[in-house]
Amino acid sequence: MRLWDKLGLDMDRHRVIALVGGGGKTTTMYALAREAREAGKTVIVTTTTHILPHPGLFMTGESDPAALRALLNKHGILTVGRLDRKDKMTGGDVAACAAAADIVLAEADGARVRPLKAPADHEPVIPPQAAAVLALAGMDCLGRTVGDICHRPERVCALLGCDMDRVIAPADAAAILSSPQGGRKGVGEAVAFRCVLNKADTPERLRGAEEIAALLAAQGISSAITAYSEEEQGGLSWFR
Repeated sequence: MRLWDKLGLDMDRHRVIALVGGGGKTTTMYALAREAREAGKTVIVTTTTHILPHPGLFMTGESDPAALRALLNKHGILTVGRLDRKDKMTGGDVAACAAAADIVLAEADGARVRPLKAPADHEPVIPPQAAAVLALAGMDCLGRTVGDICHRPERVCALLGCDMDRVIAPADAAAILSSPQGGRKGVGEAVAFRCVLNKADTPERLRGAEEIAALLAAQGISSAITAYSEEEQGGLSWFR
């Protein structure tokens, strides 16, 4: 089953999707992009923060919708943004991207490669055009302490009412993902909200992901459980 279908997302209704949290945003973004291209959609991948550009995709800093459409007619999928520091890029104009492409996928949060986080005051940066927000968590957070594994651990402690030595259990991950101070921060009522439980690559992590999914479902939140191979990390094997 496609990831789009697992998440209950529709390519015609959920045309702009923002990804937040930790534990696999970039790979998941490219997984969605690949499926959209396979469905015949034109796709723009961008960010409202900073990401590494995909080496196999054409990148442009163009902000004119007509020019973007011309590039999409040629390439089918684009990365829109500009290199600003080291090898990372900042994103483009999401409104212009949405006017040009069938699907726009925007990484809207940073986690410094940590699998679980609670956002700071200035995070996430969800574009107003977003029709859906995906909150991610890596299942390698389970069984590890807040201080050891979380990004912005002090925020996680405040959200859970715990200290840095708290060992993350499935109920903790579900609480963080579903909280308006966690994964659901800044998500409007009209915006579809889903969770992705990534790195469920061992029997123990899969059981934990299934427990989290059940806890989220009890709150009316749909989720998908994923595990990407090493070759698929960062979407590098999907676009060359």
